[in-house]
Amino acid sequence: MKNIPLKSYAIPLVIIGSLLSSQTVMAEPHPGKVLHDDNNCLRCHVDKPYNPSKTDSFPKLIKSVRFCNENLGIGLFDDEIEELADYLNQTYYQHPK
Repeated sequence: MKNIPLKSYAIPLVIIGSLLSSQTVMAEPHPGKVLHDDNNCLRCHVDKPYNPSKTDSFPKLIKSVRFCNENLGIGLFDDEIEELADYLNQTYYQHPK
């Protein structure tokens, strides 16, 4: 029987391990994205989706989301409003919290 150095197995094992682990771990979407998509926010915000200069802080962003929720009768709870605002902030605004 031929002795094969252990080093020759290292790279293929690392490659196989990384392929298997990347296929089994799937990222969950941000809960705010789910709310954004489910409530079709872009039906109103389609032309100019989101304006960071108009909503220039995270508290104002929450206030804007709350405004849409109340005026359109969407029915989001406070925690969902914050999740949606967090998603919008991460995706479009990047305001400090």
